[in-house]
Amino acid sequence: MKIEIPTPDDWHVHLRDDAMLDAVVGYTARRFRYAMVMPNLAAPITSSTDAAAYRDRIVAAAPADAPDFRPVMTLYCSPLVDLDDLRRGVAEGVVKAVKYYPAGATTNSEAGGASMSDFLDLFETLAELDVRLLVHAESTDPAIDIFDREAAFIERELIPVSDRLPELGITLEHVSTRAGVAFVDERSQAAATVTPHHLAQERSDLLADGMRPDLYCKPVINSADDRDALIAAATSGRADFFLGTDSAPHPTTAKYGPKAKAGVFNAAYGLEVVAEVFHQAGALENLAAFTSTNGASVYDVEASTNSVTLERTEIDADVATTFTTKAGDEVVLFGADVATRWRVTND
Repeated sequence: MKIEIPTPDDWHVHLRDDAMLDAVVGYTARRFRYAMVMPNLAAPITSSTDAAAYRDRIVAAAPADAPDFRPVMTLYCSPLVDLDDLRRGVAEGVVKAVKYYPAGATTNSEAGGASMSDFLDLFETLAELDVRLLVHAESTDPAIDIFDREAAFIERELIPVSDRLPELGITLEHVSTRAGVAFVDERSQAAATVTPHHLAQERSDLLADGMRPDLYCKPVINSADDRDALIAAATSGRADFFLGTDSAPHPTTAKYGPKAKAGVFNAAYGLEVVAEVFHQAGALENLAAFTSTNGASVYDVEASTNSVTLERTEIDADVATTFTTKAGDEVVLFGADVATRWRVTND
């Protein structure tokens, strides 16, 4: 079985910095064209100058055999964002979007917001500029069950903002629940990225046979029913759901410690994982829309004129399951079991 698709884009990725950036950027650059880079470094990216400097570091670290790789930069929603600087960054093509993190929700989110309502001036500016707001939709209220936190955040925070600013384009990042799918269903200005791990796994995979730290992410992988809703949306061909891997590397020392860091590194085999989900759903004819054209349309760029061929075989291939950075940190590659059955070639 073989399918050819336009070179895909990744509309949500964490490339980190320094030695980790050097180690991971090639996995993304060799598979994807555009890469929407998240701004939650240890020192958040809050200005167009910061974003341009980070983009330069990414480009310098990218491999020479990925000439069409295009990192797209975002700003971290923070009181430090200056609206005039935001306007300049957008006009100069440096800044493509702004990312809202609830404070304390995930890795390097301590500088995030206590409430979306505190940033209405910023959101109004985004609407004026026709720049999308990217949202990590997850309540940090400890009284709310962790599997209900996306739904709670959508109800308490996101719906009031989207109702107040119906012209604001919102991308619900790494949607993980049926409630998230419903939010996009009900709002024409909304779209959502979906990750390979949320499509391929459900919470029994995470917890039933002992906690699997390599599957721990934020928002957490949710129920089988939620996964069914994500698969239905992603495989439907609908223009408002598209691939954002949320690939997020952590060394095994951080994943296997007393408190596992949230993040799944799937840049290496995320495309194979998604292809297998579409294959199992009988929807390979809609794979190109999800990986290559829907997100490009939402972010107003042309789909790639280059292509990638995916072939599913009956012969298991040997694939790597980990890599090690120059600093000696080992990182586990998600999806290796599926990648043994797929071959991906750039045409």
